Amino acid sequence: MHKSTFLSQLSIHQSWTTFLSEEIICLIKDIEKSIHIEKSTPKSNLTLRFLEMDLNKIPVVILGQDPYPQAGVATGRAFEVNGLNSWHDKFRNVSLKNILRCIYKAATNEERKYSEIKSQLNEGDQLVMDSDFKILPPNQLFKYWSEHENVLLLNTAFTCEIGKPNSHTKLWAPFTQKLLQFIAAANPEMVWFLWGNNAHQVVKNIEISNKIETTHPMMCYQRENDILYGHINPFQKTSQLVNWTGR
Repeated sequence: MHKSTFLSQLSIHQSWTTFLSEEIICLIKDIEKSIHIEKSTPKSNLTLRFLEMDLNKIPVVILGQDPYPQAGVATGRAFEVNGLNSWHDKFRNVSLKNILRCIYKAATNEERKYSEIKSQLNEGDQLVMDSDFKILPPNQLFKYWSEHENVLLLNTAFTCEIGKPNSHTKLWAPFTQKLLQFIAAANPEMVWFLWGNNAHQVVKNIEISNKIETTHPMMCYQRENDILYGHINPFQKTSQLVNWTGR
């Protein structure tokens, strides 16, 4: 069967062969017919890039919602911000700032504001570091997680129209449900980071053995299941599985 536009640009790993049945490929092609690919984000060669990963080697999956709606910002990896080269660059993405705070707390056992962490970091060509806490810059960190640690950074909607967040969410929903069910069954040892109500709801009918449910990193408050202040820090809990700082 002829592949879709999204699929034809990928080197699909054999671990996804069973998933990519005629039914699934038809679902993808129907989605492509329903959207204007040139006016959508991310680029078509990045949309389903997770299919290039070895499903059997993934230790952790992090569920996002849908891509950043600004042109050129989404990368096909959840929470990654394209064009952000240093933690010292100005950006408004609160989720990413709080993700860094969570990683910092996992590594140091200390809670710090983003501005306080940033003030400790020196810029370098390859690394951003200080004497106590070392982490890759944002333009390298997510790539490192994906390509070296095999972390699956997965949105639950894979495209949106530029400037219109959540515009394609309903179109992707049937595909996403089948995808998440397949992943859970194929790799039951995988740990799922379920951040916020969207992630909690999208998997509610899927049997998942290992999951860490917290609030979304966009919001950090003094709550029991808070991603930063709660009882479980997902990065600390999985520090034996993944090198979250890239150092």
